[in-house]
Amino acid sequence: MYHRGVPLIGGVAALAGKRVVVFGAGIEGRSFARRVGPTCAELVVVDDVVGDLTAPEGPRQAIKAELAELDVQSPSVLEDRSFDFVVRSPGVSRYDERLAEAARLGAVVTTPAALFMEDFQDRRIVAVTGSKGKTTTAMLTAAALGAYGLDVALAGNIGRPLTELYDDDAHDVFVVELSSFQTADVTTSPSVGVLTLLAPDHLDWHRNLTNYYEDKLRLFSHRDEVPVAVNGRCDEAVARSSQLAGRVLYGKGGPVRLEGAKVVVPDLGPLDLGGFQLLGEHNLLNACGAVTAALLITGEPPDQKRLEHELSAVTAPRSRLEPIGDIDGVSYIDDALASNPEGTVVALRVFAGRQVSLIVGGHDRGVDYIPLARAIDSSLPQPVVFWIGGAGASVAAALDDISSSVQRQPAPSLEVAVELASSRPGVAVVLFSPAAPTPHDEGSYLDRGRRFRQAAGVEEGHRGRRGTS
Repeated sequence: MYHRGVPLIGGVAALAGKRVVVFGAGIEGRSFARRVGPTCAELVVVDDVVGDLTAPEGPRQAIKAELAELDVQSPSVLEDRSFDFVVRSPGVSRYDERLAEAARLGAVVTTPAALFMEDFQDRRIVAVTGSKGKTTTAMLTAAALGAYGLDVALAGNIGRPLTELYDDDAHDVFVVELSSFQTADVTTSPSVGVLTLLAPDHLDWHRNLTNYYEDKLRLFSHRDEVPVAVNGRCDEAVARSSQLAGRVLYGKGGPVRLEGAKVVVPDLGPLDLGGFQLLGEHNLLNACGAVTAALLITGEPPDQKRLEHELSAVTAPRSRLEPIGDIDGVSYIDDALASNPEGTVVALRVFAGRQVSLIVGGHDRGVDYIPLARAIDSSLPQPVVFWIGGAGASVAAALDDISSSVQRQPAPSLEVAVELASSRPGVAVVLFSPAAPTPHDEGSYLDRGRRFRQAAGVEEGHRGRRGTS
């Protein structure tokens, strides 16, 4: 594949006076282009959306006005000219042949995240990655560090572009959430890492499972004995991280443990998290990871009462097991961020014992849905499944393969699925947990979450149906 450049690229300063392409005009790409553009000899922004006349009206069409501001061009420009740097956005696969060709023509291919990690390598950074739980664990880590009275910045895949921190760097600690799309090209490791979970995901982007796991773990491979908090309850994470000299397990087999429903911290004992607002045992496990990271970067425990308060103040991130409303005795849960089967399996565990209408489906990345089908089949009571799109059809096929008695029904759209799910007799929970990413022509998981909310009849910022008190 393409050459990833010298061990250290030189941060954003290396782009000054150079010919630079930013590949991908999403939020991160646009933010990065605006930052480095004035210093470059030439800056070209490219995106596949340019010239895509088949793109439907909707989220992708809506950003075309913004793209015009940056004079966004087609990626075909990479075929005709050579550049010094190509800075790809997370959505552009590092295995894209167009990047390989740009590298053959002499370009160094990198990412805004990789350059940020170089520029901030002397600062205290906690970098959180994993197949699931990244966002919540990053939020909980920032909260845990806040218990020390530290000024904490939270950015990265969580929504705030890392590029913004160049103008907002007066913080004690930076907590950054990094997806596998971002970790794939890093050239430095953080002060402390967190690995939440490893399960198959994004195989279309990474091309195969080996690449996916290697791209995840590359975040921790550039510094000897980097302290990394690893989920001790995830066998895959434990096995794949065994070579990390600075690994510290959490949840199980490490100093911060989950005992029953209690987070137990060295020198503090069990935490009183009676006010904990996040659903599910897995979020208590995420809290174990957050506290472990805080201990690793500070070297000492915080005040216990303050830690309990800060952790209990964290609410669900948008569209991740987010309760959006209770309507006529039915709870509506937006879990649109569950982009792989493991996320949906975890969501089902949260609502064990309640009758669930489960809505699944989205872009089919070719992952194995049999484990999810087995989890659905073994749930008591069995959920009723409403499936949409290619991934939904694959879930239904997986249920067929295990001869499941689970009731399932196709739906032509998310809106129809919500209507069918809501009208199911005896339903207690309508759970939108797609087990797949949002299709490219439907925007982001946030767009899908908004559609789910609207279909349920719940206003933004409210937990009840429109028109009711």
